[in-house]
Amino acid sequence: MMLLKTAWRNIGRNKRRSVLSALAIGFAFGLLVFSMALQRGSYVDMIQNTVRVHTGHLQIQQAGHFPERLLSEKLDPAGILEAVDKLPRVVGAAPRVMTAALVSKGEHTFGAAVFGIDPEREKTVSTLASVVREGAFLAPDDREGVLLGTTLAKNLGAAVGDEIVFIGQGADGSMAAGKLIVRGLFKMGMGDLDRAAMAVHLATVQKAFSMEGGVTEIAVLLDSERMRPEAEREVRAKLDGMGRKDAVVLGWPTLMPGVEQGIRVDWNSGLIMYAALVLVVGFGIANTFLMAYMERIHELGVLLALGMPPRRLSRMVYLESVLLVGLGILVGLAGGVPITYYYQVNGIDFGINEELTAKYGMSSVIHAQLEPLVFAWAGGIVLAISLAVALYPALKAARIKPVEALRHT
Repeated sequence: MMLLKTAWRNIGRNKRRSVLSALAIGFAFGLLVFSMALQRGSYVDMIQNTVRVHTGHLQIQQAGHFPERLLSEKLDPAGILEAVDKLPRVVGAAPRVMTAALVSKGEHTFGAAVFGIDPEREKTVSTLASVVREGAFLAPDDREGVLLGTTLAKNLGAAVGDEIVFIGQGADGSMAAGKLIVRGLFKMGMGDLDRAAMAVHLATVQKAFSMEGGVTEIAVLLDSERMRPEAEREVRAKLDGMGRKDAVVLGWPTLMPGVEQGIRVDWNSGLIMYAALVLVVGFGIANTFLMAYMERIHELGVLLALGMPPRRLSRMVYLESVLLVGLGILVGLAGGVPITYYYQVNGIDFGINEELTAKYGMSSVIHAQLEPLVFAWAGGIVLAISLAVALYPALKAARIKPVEALRHT
C-alpha cells in the first residue's frame, strides 16, 4: 500500500504530463471501443439481413435431415408452429419444403431450387415479399402460382402470366411434376437465388413431392441475434416438453458456416489493425514514460542512496505506469462509451448505399453494438501494449547506479 501511495503521488507531481498521457491512452481505448462496437454491429446487421433472406435465425428440422437435406427425412409440423409462436423472442415462424427440380418453358430447361412456402407466414420471416420486382407475391390460396428469380426467368424466357412446368423426385422416390403460372419475379441480390430459385405454395409442393403434410424445415426469426443462444435453448425445451425428440434446432452458424467463418476472418483482421493503431500510440506513450524517467534520475538515485532496493524502485516506476494506464482507460470509458451508445441507438446512416440496399429489403444504417467482447479486446490490447512499453523505463530504473544518478541534474 505504501508503494501504491508513493506511485500515485508521483503521478500527481507533474499533472500536465500525466493528463496528456492519460488522454492519449484514453483516446486509443475510446477509439478501439467505438471501432470494435461498430464492427460488431455491422456483423449483427449483416446477419439480420442474411437470415431474413433465407434461413432465419433458427431452423427446426427432422433429426438427420441436415446436411444431406433428403426429402425422406421430413418433419411433422403438427403443434410446433403454434408452440414456437408463443415464445417471447420469436418474431415469426414459417414452414417450408426445400427441394430441387428441373423447370422448363418451351425449349429451355434449367435446374432450380424449389421453395415451398406458406405465403402469409413467409412474410414474417423473410424479405421475399418485399423483393418482388414484377407481378405480385403469392396469394394465401394460390396453389397454381410461382415466383421466379429474375435471372432464372430471363434464362427460361418466362414473364409474368406465362406457364412453366417442373419435374423432380418425390420423398418416396416417385416422380413429381406439375404446371405453374408465373405470378411474379423477385430479385434477392444474391446471385445463386436469383439464378436458380422458385417459390411455390407449400401445399402444392407437398402434394407434388409426396410429402404427406411434412416439411423439411421450420424457419424461425428472432427479434435479436444476441438472444439466439438463449432462444435455441427455449425452443429445444419447448420441443422436449411436447415429446418431440425427433426434431433438432439448428442456428444459422450451422446452416451457413461460410458466413460465420467470414465474420471470424474479418474480426481477426480487424484485431491486427487495431493492435497496429495502438502500437503507434504506444510509441508516444513510451516516449512519455521514458521522459518521466529521465527527468527523475536524480530523485531515483536519492531513493537508492537512502536504501530502497533496486527491485522495489523498479516496481514503483512500473506501478506508476500501471496507474496511468488505468486512469487512461477510465478516461476512454467516460468519453467513448456515451458516443458509442448513441450510435448503438441511432445508428450511422451510410446514405450513399441507400437506394442499392433498399432494392434488396436491407437497411443502409449500421448500429454499433456494445458487448463484453468489445471491452475485453479493447482493454486487452491497450493494456498489453501500454504495459509492455512501460517495462523499459522500469528495467532501466533497476540498473541505476546511485553515484551517477546523484550527479545527474
